[in-house]
Amino acid sequence: MAGWKRALADYDNLKKDLSRERVEMRKIAAWQASQSFIAVLDNFDQAVRHVPDGLDDKMKGWVNGVLFIRIQLENTLRDLGPEPFGAVGEAFDPRLHEIVAERKEPENAATPSAKGEAGGGLSQVVEVISRGWKIGERIIRPAKVIVSS
Repeated sequence: MAGWKRALADYDNLKKDLSRERVEMRKIAAWQASQSFIAVLDNFDQAVRHVPDGLDDKMKGWVNGVLFIRIQLENTLRDLGPEPFGAVGEAFDPRLHEIVAERKEPENAATPSAKGEAGGGLSQVVEVISRGWKIGERIIRPAKVIVSS
């Protein structure tokens, strides 16, 4: 009788282990797919920055259609779990941001919240080159930013 109980306990443990492994495999697959989607979204964002001025109505419609595809792609990515972060005006956080350049900004352009309480001069994000992405608190990729010097 003891052998039968042991076999049943081993089977229950195996089911639990397989369930945990399945969850972990889903996380890994979502992580890898997210990285691929993020690269494509970065290319869309770069292309959008260079849309020429003076387009006729037909070309504006085409550009809007392409932008709609970009929105669909981002929504699909968000369904996998990642959320974007990084915006102009945020205080620089080395855990979330990667500085690609520094820029001297006029004094009145900086927001008081980014300066620190005693004028400590915390760097502020003045331009986002590429957004950062995270799943929960885990950073997939830091935001690439230009900060005030």
